[in-house]
Amino acid sequence: MNNWEELRQRKEDSIRESTGNPMSKPFEVNGKTYNSYTEWSNSDEHKELLQIEEQVREQYTLKAKEYFDSLETDNQLLLFFHITNLIFENYFNDNGSYRGLLYDKFGFGPEAYSLGMDSGMFALHNSISTPDEIEERFNAFIDFLKLDLSKEGMMSARNIFEYGFDNSKQLNTPTSGQQVMKFEKDPE
Repeated sequence: MNNWEELRQRKEDSIRESTGNPMSKPFEVNGKTYNSYTEWSNSDEHKELLQIEEQVREQYTLKAKEYFDSLETDNQLLLFFHITNLIFENYFNDNGSYRGLLYDKFGFGPEAYSLGMDSGMFALHNSISTPDEIEERFNAFIDFLKLDLSKEGMMSARNIFEYGFDNSKQLNTPTSGQQVMKFEKDPE
């Protein structure tokens, strides 16, 4: 792969090929011609490239861990705080995007995009939901199902939707500390 345009063209060719569009064009990689992206992805050369990429990712992960471990605990904590705080600010305060996190918050260039994908940040980005987004999805779900729930039913449904279980009944037990005791007379 020589450049971004060539990679984009291959991806477009792959889409064309998978949809039966005959506009896929042959391309060359290291002196060998491939008639389709599928042919390239099934080649030994492509499999070797994937193995090399995995080895490089493992080496980079090890190098990053070694660097972090080489820091004094105070510096590790500062780094941890700074990174998690930027992630929090980006998603919860600024409603930012993955690119916004990389380019605006961290100040990186395009080289960080695939590194963030390899580190898991992109997957983490896709799984982050702010409380407002969760509430919006919950309300859309309730509206879609045309449910008319009591306040207690709505609390139970929200707990199941957000956490996967309903603990609202537990909140009213004496052992939870949430129950309010009512006395007919004040004790003397």
